[in-house]
Amino acid sequence: MRIFGKNGAFTFIELIFVVVVIGILAGLAVPRFTHTIEKSRTAEAINILQTLRNAQEIYNFENGAYATDPDDLDVTIPASQNFEVPTVAAANPIASIQRNAAGYNYTLTIDINGTVKCTGVTPSGVCARLGCAGGSGNECN
Repeated sequence: MRIFGKNGAFTFIELIFVVVVIGILAGLAVPRFTHTIEKSRTAEAINILQTLRNAQEIYNFENGAYATDPDDLDVTIPASQNFEVPTVAAANPIASIQRNAAGYNYTLTIDINGTVKCTGVTPSGVCARLGCAGGSGNECN
């Protein structure tokens, strides 16, 4: 029984088959990898929002109202490469942060109770894929 030709090389069909199998496997792995990276970016944003919420609570305790300017809060938020500058408000939601890069466009907000919500535009269903689909609306926690 002879497996290879006389020079022991692979045939063109065998090489094409291997390339197709590798392409299919890569096609399955890349979206999962991209999704995992985006979830880690969302975790960064939620951490920023929780820090702003804590600072808002301290500001409210000291001044009787929530801040409308992030500079009024006693907190330093480092610049994010993944999100725009967060905003704060005197009413619910008390802080928000937006992602508008690399094909993603969604906003995460946090209310007085610490509930983080996602409002997504692009890609379709982004909030649900990020794990923000529970409760009433798109709650992330």
